[in-house]
Amino acid sequence: MSRDPVIDVLYRVKRGLAGYVSYLAACEMNQSFSEYILYEPTLRILSAQGWSVECEYPCPGYEKQGAGDHKKIDFVANINGTSFAVEMKWAKKSKINIDTDIEKLLKYIQANNQARGFLTVFGKKSDIEKLDLGNHNLKERGGPIYAEFGVTRYGCRNYEVTAG
Repeated sequence: MSRDPVIDVLYRVKRGLAGYVSYLAACEMNQSFSEYILYEPTLRILSAQGWSVECEYPCPGYEKQGAGDHKKIDFVANINGTSFAVEMKWAKKSKINIDTDIEKLLKYIQANNQARGFLTVFGKKSDIEKLDLGNHNLKERGGPIYAEFGVTRYGCRNYEVTAG
């Protein structure tokens, strides 16, 4: 495992999410599957590792345009002066649109000098292993994690947004 505390905790998130969703599938909860069921286990894992976590963090750099919410980042985590943001995505097919997620992460990074931004993508193994994220400056951090229990095969991947 890496000595980078951010990569280490995100590895735990990948592992935890794959197992958690497989558990939910065993409980016949598939109809409730969406990005939002990934939030609670992610929050628990980050917090258990000592990170201070804010969910639905107001994204810097966006003007509010009329009625509705401000754009928000799924998670911002801090520990000992280290900060990172995470956008979660549930891939329902191998080609997904992440433009808004990347834009929010880039705005967060620009507003917070030493911060980092990550995209965590979760979904069926068949979609995750052939993931097409378009033309973005992303670097996968660690390999994909798959939970393969008979019929249920789910996976998770983490990508860091890089400047340029």
